[in-house]
Amino acid sequence: MKNHFEQNRYNRERLDRHHEDINAANKAIKRLERHLTRLELKVKVQEETIEALEGVVENQQVVMARFRSCECAKGRTFG
Repeated sequence: MKNHFEQNRYNRERLDRHHEDINAANKAIKRLERHLTRLELKVKVQEETIEALEGVVENQQVVMARFRSCECAKGRTFG
């Protein structure tokens, strides 16, 4: 059986290891949070890009519809 001093040292070492594990886990969580923030920003930029491209497509469709209805487009075929 360990005496009180040995048991105390053993418990202190175990506690220190637990603190090290907790600190490592907290660092990993912070790293993941930063990564998630970067991914969220990328998604936001992609969503804004998609919205802008949708606007461009709509404008092109309007322009093509106007051109097709124009006199100068009569008799021409478009894809």
